[in-house]
This record gives sequence, structure tokens and C-alpha cells, in this order.
Amino acid sequence: MWIAKALPNRLRAPVSTVPPPLPFHYTEATRNILRAAIAVLRPHGGDFEKDVDEAVLRGVLSFVPHMPPFARYGFPVGLWLIELAPLLYGNGFVRMSRLDPLARERYLGRWERAPGPFRMLFEGMRALTLMCFYQQPEILAVLEIDWQARADELVERRARLQRMAPELANPRNVGKIARGGS
Repeated sequence: MWIAKALPNRLRAPVSTVPPPLPFHYTEATRNILRAAIAVLRPHGGDFEKDVDEAVLRGVLSFVPHMPPFARYGFPVGLWLIELAPLLYGNGFVRMSRLDPLARERYLGRWERAPGPFRMLFEGMRALTLMCFYQQPEILAVLEIDWQARADELVERRARLQRMAPELANPRNVGKIARGGS
């Protein structure tokens, strides 16, 4: 941290909250690969049979600019590896996105047991898919999760604790409250 303070302003990197744009190689073909993978990796059955695949795809792609550069540029390469590797798993000369749904599910299931970086690629793709899937409003409603109500409850609880008489508070915090510290 002291290095950043020692640098003149002209040498410091500008701070921006705007994420970098998607790299040029996120073409429609790459999106189709991701779309096919999402269709397999997201939960199915029962109340989860919602049409949220496109929203999940947008969520995954909106997260990509926040990845470190090696992951941002390596992710589509990994997607193409998954797309073209069915030949190595005994599925013939066919792309993953063109496999029937059951064969695609079996194929991606084999990636769970792949060695080293290949498994990491699969686990990262699955984690992104599930993270974006469970943030969809339709899925949150099915799970009966109301984040706004939870936030309101926590704010009210904190306000109640701050209004609490100091003698009822935790004895370790009494001195801090008197000094106005946190």
C-alpha cells in the first residue's frame, strides 16, 4: 500500500467502476456453446423448470469482465475445448452443442472426473452457471427467499441494538459505546 502512496499521481492506475468490455472472441458460436452447457448444468425438475437459460447466459457473460485477464481470455478457449472434445470421450465427430441432451449430460458428467485444469474449467463453468441460476428472481421466489425483507429485518435489528440501554449491552462493548468507537 505504501508503494501506491509513493507513486506520483500520473503513474497511478485510474480507478474505474466500469468493467472492461467483453473480449472480442465471445462470438455467437461461443455463446451457443455456453448456452448448451447451461442447459445441462442448471438444476432441473419440479419447481426449477423455469425458462431462465437466457437470463443465466446474460448473468454469466456479465460476470466475465470482472474475471482476471487470464480467465477472461482463457474462458472461451476452454469453452471451445469442451465443445470439440467429445471425440476424445468416444462420442464421435460431433460437437458438444450438437449432442442430444442425454448424451450431452453424460459427456459433461465425465468432465467432473477430468484431470487437473480440465476439471477446474468444468467446475468454474458449473459454479458460474449455478451462481447466476440461483440469482434469478423466479428461482428466488420458488425458494421463498426475499432478500429485501431479510435486509430490512437486519437493519431493524441493528437499530434496536443501537437504541438499547448501555447497561443492557455486552459489557465488553460498554467502553466503546461511551467513547463513540466501533
